[in-house]
Amino acid sequence: MQRSRLPSRSRVLIVHTTLLSALFALPASRPSSSAPAEGLYYVAYRTPAHVSRSSPEVFHQVANDMLDFLRQHDVNIVADPERGTIQTNELFSTDSLLKLARDAGANYLLYVTVDRPAASWLKVTVECYDSSGKVLWAESASAKTGLSGKNAPSKTMDALKKKLALRIGQPGLPKTAKAGAAV
Repeated sequence: MQRSRLPSRSRVLIVHTTLLSALFALPASRPSSSAPAEGLYYVAYRTPAHVSRSSPEVFHQVANDMLDFLRQHDVNIVADPERGTIQTNELFSTDSLLKLARDAGANYLLYVTVDRPAASWLKVTVECYDSSGKVLWAESASAKTGLSGKNAPSKTMDALKKKLALRIGQPGLPKTAKAGAAV
């Protein structure tokens, strides 16, 4: 059998044409059958009443305890690359927070309010919004009794965690894709 004596440019052109033909013959790539994982954007807000009647340590203890609870239950928390999760005493509009959530790639906004009402040692409210701004659900718990507020954070968070545990894996508290796949 004799070799073809094509000039080298012709051989290169044939190889390129063959490769292009092979690429176009491949089936079009399809998006993954699984949709991107749902996630939530976390914001903890300290009310003016809490600022004036309680300590920043109590606020951060509650906010961090809530984050730890969500992480322990494999809830998919989407952190903003610039801001991470937000713990603030500055009041932002819901629209602004929803924009931050969408920009971070989250489907939900989880808004935790830490308050110190006159009649309670501590009140924590958790509201969940979908990306359009609709409130999906809200839960709250408070500590009203006792001579001091020393145990208020743990009592309040224990009561709130019991309520939230029932919502894990549901809209608003989606599990991470890894946790959802490990059934």
